[in-house]
Amino acid sequence: MDKVTVTGSRIKRAEIEGPAPVFTITAAQIEKEGFNTVYDALTTLTEAMGTVESDIAWGQHTVNASPLNLRNMGPGRSLLLINGRRVVDYPLPYQGKSNFANFNNIPTAIVERIEVLASGASAIYGSDAVAGVINVILKKEFQGDQVKIRGGTSTRGGRDAMDLSWAGGRSGDNWSVTYALQYFKREALPAGERPFMDSDFDAPPRSLNPQDRTTGILPSTGIRMLNTDTGMRLAPPPGACDQFGGEFFLQNRRTYNRNSNTINNTGWQCGQSAVFQHWTLRNGSEDRSGYLYANYDFENGMQGWATLGVWSSRGTNMTFMPAWSSSGSYFDRGVGANLDLVRYFTPQEIGGAENGYTRSDELSWDASAGLRGKFGDRFDWDFSIGRAEYRVDEKFPAVLTAEADRFFLGANRDRVDQGRLWNPISPQDYASITTRGKNRAESWLTSANFIVSGDLFEGWAGPIGFAGQLEAAKQGYRLAPDANTLGDNRLYEQTANIDLGSGSRNHYAAGIEFKIPLLKSLTASVAGRYDKYDAVSGDAASTYNAGLEWRPFSNLLVRGTYATSFRAPDMHFVYATPSTSVADQTDYLNCLRAGQQGNCTWDSGFKVEDAEISRQGTPDLKYETGNSWTAGFVWDIADGLSVSTDYWRIELEDEIDDIGADDVLLDEAYCLTGKTPTGERRVSPPSSDRCKLQLSRVTRGADPDGAGPLLGPVTEIRTGPINRAARNVEGIDASLKYRFSTARWGDFSVGLNYTNLLKLETQSDGSAEMEDKRTDEPRSKFRGSVNWQRDKWNATVYADRVGSVPSVRFGGCREFADGYVPSSDDCVDNDAASPTFGQKTEKYYGRVGPAITWNLSAGYQITDKAKVNVYVSNVFDEVNEDKDPYKKDFAFIADRIFSPVGREVAIEYVLDFN
Repeated sequence: MDKVTVTGSRIKRAEIEGPAPVFTITAAQIEKEGFNTVYDALTTLTEAMGTVESDIAWGQHTVNASPLNLRNMGPGRSLLLINGRRVVDYPLPYQGKSNFANFNNIPTAIVERIEVLASGASAIYGSDAVAGVINVILKKEFQGDQVKIRGGTSTRGGRDAMDLSWAGGRSGDNWSVTYALQYFKREALPAGERPFMDSDFDAPPRSLNPQDRTTGILPSTGIRMLNTDTGMRLAPPPGACDQFGGEFFLQNRRTYNRNSNTINNTGWQCGQSAVFQHWTLRNGSEDRSGYLYANYDFENGMQGWATLGVWSSRGTNMTFMPAWSSSGSYFDRGVGANLDLVRYFTPQEIGGAENGYTRSDELSWDASAGLRGKFGDRFDWDFSIGRAEYRVDEKFPAVLTAEADRFFLGANRDRVDQGRLWNPISPQDYASITTRGKNRAESWLTSANFIVSGDLFEGWAGPIGFAGQLEAAKQGYRLAPDANTLGDNRLYEQTANIDLGSGSRNHYAAGIEFKIPLLKSLTASVAGRYDKYDAVSGDAASTYNAGLEWRPFSNLLVRGTYATSFRAPDMHFVYATPSTSVADQTDYLNCLRAGQQGNCTWDSGFKVEDAEISRQGTPDLKYETGNSWTAGFVWDIADGLSVSTDYWRIELEDEIDDIGADDVLLDEAYCLTGKTPTGERRVSPPSSDRCKLQLSRVTRGADPDGAGPLLGPVTEIRTGPINRAARNVEGIDASLKYRFSTARWGDFSVGLNYTNLLKLETQSDGSAEMEDKRTDEPRSKFRGSVNWQRDKWNATVYADRVGSVPSVRFGGCREFADGYVPSSDDCVDNDAASPTFGQKTEKYYGRVGPAITWNLSAGYQITDKAKVNVYVSNVFDEVNEDKDPYKKDFAFIADRIFSPVGREVAIEYVLDFN
């Protein structure tokens, strides 16, 4: 039997199943189950239970990237490989902190299959393989040509999609070439296409507070002229709010005092009819990609190969429409009062809503080449080199502060032009006071690998398999936000977060692996690896793993693994550029030195006024380290029928996270007094190294009187990343595969996968106890499909189920009849002036979900070369329209597990040229 390399080992093997479970998705399966992209398919993996930042989120750092979260370990702790090779990091950090791989830039036209190993594998692959490895295997031996044309849309409206691809290959006696081109476009989906979630007024009834229930929901401001001396709004001219194409309406702004049961009228303004209608629920993308793979067999038995992949994309997204404000109060000479102005722009003014989009133009390419050959008759060797680069140019709409101020307030910024404030302006006027800012981010990776594998010698129970690897790499990144948004003299603001940093580092590694038959039915696998990164505290990371495969019968495999893992500190944690801010803090150390434990408040005199807070990366970070183990079985019950079950557990220590200014001051106080602000001792006090680090982060001035016991005032606090957190996660995977044929009805195949999250514990700080976080996440996930093939027809029914998530009110108090929610832990209203004083409600532990999605597809082979396919995704149009009952904030639905897109339909034409 031919031997192949399966993800999780460098040693070729005859058996597909090994000591650790590996799940495979084929290109045909992605197509039949109705997915548009590789990422769409990967999100349905039962191993990918962890949620990630969605397109809906405000303040995204990575609007055109798609991370994956295996085993709830975080997006950066699973390793993405393409043909077994590490890919370049996405240039922008996830949530402004950590680096990750983008799963959105893998064209479906070039994919042969995807192998998923969802357990620690650092001893084979190095850093990041903490939660697992996703290895995307691309096409290499394609013969002929295939053209696909696919178009689709959402039945609720919007989200039109088009997919055009051409894949082909040629070969000769000693050479082959595979190539592919693909164009994919999918429109952004604005909330206006989903009227049940595009407005402040769409908040679910139970989420409304007493103010909302008494005076009505207060919509977001469209145009406001506020007299800050009186707190009253100056009314718009008659009919002013009706001139903006339905975007605004005349709104009476009233507030309600529950304790006195009184209503205060603060005047009139233009409110927004549907403030979220242009907010993109799903970002748009227009992708172009090309792929080339070629190999050549030399007469001496060596094979040379080279590959090039290029991907470009334009992503589009939007939150609020562009706006201008007076940046606080100013004295207006025309009105004769101090005014505060807000002015949102509308689509008709900016030349169409699309001109308010942020555009992310991305280009990535990956080139590699290598030679393969043999040492004698026993050992295969493979040497490869590669270079990959990724660039992101983000262009965002920006209001020029000085130009807009002059436009609305005049040259002296002291007299509002009410005609311009209350009436629509022209697109030309809008263009004169706005621009497009530009952020750039780049990352790169250069690598070289040498692998040798084969059988060392014949053991007592079979050949001893061996693989060795040497690896060297250099990676780097650079974040260059728009210079006009930085510093005190910036020309405009950007609503997105600003990330600064740049740096590069070297990486060297050596690994070895053995497969040792102990008995005819028992095989052991062991591996070890040494990794060294620059700019890390500590010399290197050494990892190992061990696995056992026991086959007591030919149809039963009992297996288990134990592995250690590590993750090198993210580039942005190491090289983030210093940035400063100012904020008030609490001086806990002086509070305790003054004997005021339990009274460390600003009112007690321990407020730090305008402390300077600086944040930057640091090379003084250790490797995150962890371990994992699995145990399970695979049973081939009958011909075509097999089941598997595996228990898994992953632990991670020294997890890197940012530490805030308050945490620094708390640690300073404890390290020098041994007490918390309440005078207690911590269960797990900080280590001496931790104390040394935290004390170095605080700068104080001199003691004002030199008499003590108080120290001088805090003048600077340095924050940033630190090794301080931990997490443990465990669960069970189960799967079933069944294939059978009938003479009359054709061929059938069934595939079912299920994961149950048994435990999720996190520790935010080494001084804290582990917290049970299982209830915060979906606790189970299922995917399954039934495929049918008969003559020229085929069909697939696919379903997935994601377990429920807690409501945003989970663990909080229920509301009183008027919507008021007590804030005390026991849900008793302790406000003496409240009409419900002394009364009590109950805790709320409601959950939302589960989310169940059904897909259907059918295909018909028209001729030997032509085929048509029809796809229906989310057949029952599930969008969580009934919402999270307490989620008052946009987008009201439980978007962690529900998609707002709804049912999608598509048709595809496939033409083969052989």
